[in-house]
Amino acid sequence: MAWELLAIWVIVIAAVTWFVRDEKRRTAEADIARAARYYAFSPKYRYASAESFDAPPPPRKMPGGLTQAQRAFFKTFQNS
Repeated sequence: MAWELLAIWVIVIAAVTWFVRDEKRRTAEADIARAARYYAFSPKYRYASAESFDAPPPPRKMPGGLTQAQRAFFKTFQNS
């Protein structure tokens, strides 16, 4: 009798595990299909030729240089 109960529980655990893994796989495949559909039809991911974009603006010039505190910090290492 005990081995029959053990066999039933083994079958139940295996079936539940199989079901949970199958549901995770199914939802993962649905997520991938949804993402593929989004990237396939989203206008912001469409191909655009290089001529349609303007050149990026040049980087801003950084005024100044080191602050007085930074100069003093580096000077302490320069003397050692």
